[in-house]
Amino acid sequence: MHVQRRIAIQASPQQVWEVVTDLSRAHEWAVGFTDYPFISPDWPKQGALATWRYHAGPCRIRFQLIVTESIPAKSLHIANRSIFGHGLEVYSFTFSAGVTTIWYDASDEPNLLGKLVTPIFE
Repeated sequence: MHVQRRIAIQASPQQVWEVVTDLSRAHEWAVGFTDYPFISPDWPKQGALATWRYHAGPCRIRFQLIVTESIPAKSLHIANRSIFGHGLEVYSFTFSAGVTTIWYDASDEPNLLGKLVTPIFE
């Protein structure tokens, strides 16, 4: 699956960066991102780790996250891995006339189990 989005926000790139990288507040702007049992203290620096748990009924699915690129207010790449495969989220920030545009690009490479359950989660 491949998802691309673009959103313009009337704020500085630094303000937007601080919101996007604060995983403890991700639930405020990303539905379902409420359970982070682990966030390393150096998040969002390159190499930082976090664990996100997705809740689907009684199931709890763990995703291991690692920051693979971190250029504050410019670019953030987060690789993820779960029992369903792996993926990559890329956030790019541009600024013009008082507006920060976030370019979001997410892709995944499901393994066999991931391919089998994808229709359930779509």
